[in-house]
Amino acid sequence: MAKHRIGAGVWFLLAVLWSITTASAEEPRFDIWYGDHQRFGHLGGHPQRWINVLGHVAAAGEIQTLTYRLNGGRPQPLSFAEDKKRLARDGDFNVEILRSDLRDGDNRVVLEAVDRSGAVARHEVRVDYDAGADAWPLPYTIDWSTVKRIEDVTQVTDGKWELTADGIRSVQRYYDRAFAFGDATWTDYEVSTSITVHALTPPKTDPNTTRVTHAAIALRWPGHDADGNQPTVKWHPLGATAEFRLGGELQECRWRIFDGQKRFSVESDRRRSLQLETRYDVKHRVETLSDGTSRYQAKLWPAGEPEPERWDLVRIEAEEDVPRGSVLLLAHHSEVTFGNVTVVPLGAE
Repeated sequence: MAKHRIGAGVWFLLAVLWSITTASAEEPRFDIWYGDHQRFGHLGGHPQRWINVLGHVAAAGEIQTLTYRLNGGRPQPLSFAEDKKRLARDGDFNVEILRSDLRDGDNRVVLEAVDRSGAVARHEVRVDYDAGADAWPLPYTIDWSTVKRIEDVTQVTDGKWELTADGIRSVQRYYDRAFAFGDATWTDYEVSTSITVHALTPPKTDPNTTRVTHAAIALRWPGHDADGNQPTVKWHPLGATAEFRLGGELQECRWRIFDGQKRFSVESDRRRSLQLETRYDVKHRVETLSDGTSRYQAKLWPAGEPEPERWDLVRIEAEEDVPRGSVLLLAHHSEVTFGNVTVVPLGAE
């Protein structure tokens, strides 16, 4: 009877060890969010100085190293731990490559992950790059109902987004989930879109929400600024960001225009109550005035109602304001759908 009990215990232990060994021997698995064949510059211009290949790597054992090689070059390390900024989960990565490091035409990005058991996985992403791209068209429109691939009409810089019947929806609630369009030839223009809030993380004092939850439109954005991080986290300088701050339970919502040097902001006195799953139209405009300063204006109103003539918030920025750049749409700790987009140029005042 004792021998039988010992034998059963041994078999159980062997089964556990076999399960652990089998699991740890599995190769890490890559999920490339926007496909294994991606294009940049195909729309005639570039929103920023980088391209971004985004995704997630998972393994039965803990990931030890993650690198990429561009066109057979030397391996470059990638961050893959949640950083309370651009990487939302352990295993997320953002392959941020300077456009000047790409060759015109076909490029190959080979990712390599190694887990603690020594299991290795490699995954190749093909990048088509148009080095001679001139300028992103302006006026510009996005009708999401006609879009098959998000990257056909915009460049996602952060996070996982999905196409829906109503627009483009942020999948995760985290720091600055964002996508961009336009380029450095865009100077004075007006952006129209809509937002529908599905869920939000209430503002907190820790670095994860930076005390703010919002949906935003940034104008005259040249791209993340090199700061030595992987990926870079310095989002300024830029023209200005119009953030529609989403208070807890969508009460006490209001506009804030944040200057592009991270020095100060101006906030609307008006407090608003919004409803979940309800569409609101929004606009953000920038124009250079005759004295060289730049005027930023933002407004929001219920979709289907007449557009109000008055802007909700106006901000004048000094002459040294960033004079040109692309558009960045952001969902900061909010699950938001952005609807169709229209961008029109403005004449100088």
